[in-house]
Order: sequence, then structure tokens, then C-alpha cells
Amino acid sequence: MTNREQGLAEGEFAYQRIADKLRRGINSEEWGPGDRLPTRAQLAERFGVSPATINEALKLLRRDELIVTRQGSGSFVRGGAQGGRRTMRRDGGSVEGGGGGDTWAVESEGVTPVMLKPYLAEAFEAPEVTLDVFSMTTESLTKRVSDQKDRIMEGEIPPPRSIKARLMLPDCDSPNLAIPRRIDGADEPRVRQRLKAILQSHATMFKEALYELQRCTPAPEVEVEVRVVPFSPQVKLYILNRHLALQGFYVPDVGTIQLLPDREEVGIYDAYGTGATLFPYRASDDDAENRRGVVQKCQAFFDSNWKYLATRVDL
Repeated sequence: MTNREQGLAEGEFAYQRIADKLRRGINSEEWGPGDRLPTRAQLAERFGVSPATINEALKLLRRDELIVTRQGSGSFVRGGAQGGRRTMRRDGGSVEGGGGGDTWAVESEGVTPVMLKPYLAEAFEAPEVTLDVFSMTTESLTKRVSDQKDRIMEGEIPPPRSIKARLMLPDCDSPNLAIPRRIDGADEPRVRQRLKAILQSHATMFKEALYELQRCTPAPEVEVEVRVVPFSPQVKLYILNRHLALQGFYVPDVGTIQLLPDREEVGIYDAYGTGATLFPYRASDDDAENRRGVVQKCQAFFDSNWKYLATRVDL
């Protein structure tokens, strides 16, 4: 981002656009877990808006549990020392800071998108990697997969024997998508095509990052398949190595976009996956009951939609 963002004039949706840019900054690790965000005055200068507008943007991030604000100290990205972490026990209690005790399948009550990175790092250290993904655009995932590709190419970890990925995305040619959609309810093909361009870009980068690994020695077997479903996902789901499920919810919100060719500004209902809080569920190798639990149900949900409702596409 530049020191002073352009084109974010004061208006009804300015704080929502600013919140989305801050979400992207958190997701790209411009600010990591526990980091303090710039002050209200600094953000107001950066985006060219009033401190009151910044306050409204920060409220959205607090609502999404991405940040915590401490009086006199500022706003911090959740997940670090400032944000804290709670690990749920079987008895329904919680342990501040995580670790210790007899933990349940839910490892953390509030995991921000930046926490996807260590889970993927763990997954790519396995000899056989499988990624089943149900997402709006795969934007959050693509950067993390590229990070793992770099680790392998630079010799930090050995290449896996195989990497198999299945991406399930919304069919942007379907007029029945609930999100994104104009606020007045009318179907707007340009809104859907805008989403299509975004998801195609990220899915293509995802595929290219994995197929680049075939230049390694030894070269892993890489297989990536993309299918689309005729509805908008309400849940973001990553299943890693059929062993760990990361699940978050797409929360509908109001936003504005500019549509080409005349840059018409249109109000839409949208969902911002880069700000989705992820909940991890792990199937322990020695816990058969847990393995038949949440992770298995997530896998069955994905497999059923993939088999019966999804259509293969070539990007």
C-alpha cells in the first residue's frame, strides 16, 4: 500500500473499503499476530479520510474478531501476545494462551487468516499432500501455497512424493449466485464476471505454483483439478491431508465496486473471505472417535458436493 491511498473519498461505504484493505494487509502478513496497527491518525492520513471513518472500519475488524483494541495502547491483530488465544477443554472451559490439558477437536476459538500459514507448512512436510478447498476465490490460500513452493524450491524441506489439490469454486456464469449481487436484488452479469476474473487469476496462480515444483529433483507428482458449483459458498473450507479441517464463515456485508467500462459505482452484497475467522479441527492418529467426527463430516460434505453438484472447468 502507498503512504496515502487514493480514491477512498468520504462516503457511505468508505469505511467498508478501508476495512477490506486492512483485512488484506492482515492476510498478507503486513501485520502479523500480535502486531499493532498504525494509529487512527496514521490510518486517516494513509487513506485520506477522517478519524471517525477509521473508527467505523476498525469496528468491522473487531466484529470479525480480527483485532482487539486496548485503551491507550491501540489496536492489535488477534492471535499474538496482545490478542491472546483460548484452547477449549472437553469440560467446556478454556485455557488462556493455549496448550496443556485434555483438548477437544477445536484447538482455538478464534484463529485469524494469517494462521493458515503454519497449518500449510505442516501439511507440505508430509510425503503425500492433499488439499481439498471450497472457497470463493482461493485468494487467501494461493499466497500460502506459494510460500510452501518457495520452501521446497530453496531446499528448506524435501519435495513431497505427490501433491493433489481439488478446488471447488462458485460458477460465476450462473445468475443464481446470492453473493456477490446488487443491493437492489437485480442480477448484474458484470458483478459476476468481476468475481470470475478474480477467482480465475488466483486459481491459475495456485496451479502454476504447484506445477512449478515438477522442476524439482525428485519431481513430485502434481495433480490440480478445479470444479465449480452453481451457488455461492457460505463456508470457507480447507481440508489438509484428510487430517485437518479449517472452517470459516463468509459473512454477507454491504460494499461498493466500480464496474467497467464506465467505472459505474454499484452497491453490492458481498462476503470478504480474507477476514474470515478460521476454526481448526484435527483428527488425531490415535483418536478414532475424533477421526469419525468433525473432520470426517467436513470431508463427506466436500466429497458429496464435488461428486454430485460440481462441474469441471479448465482455467
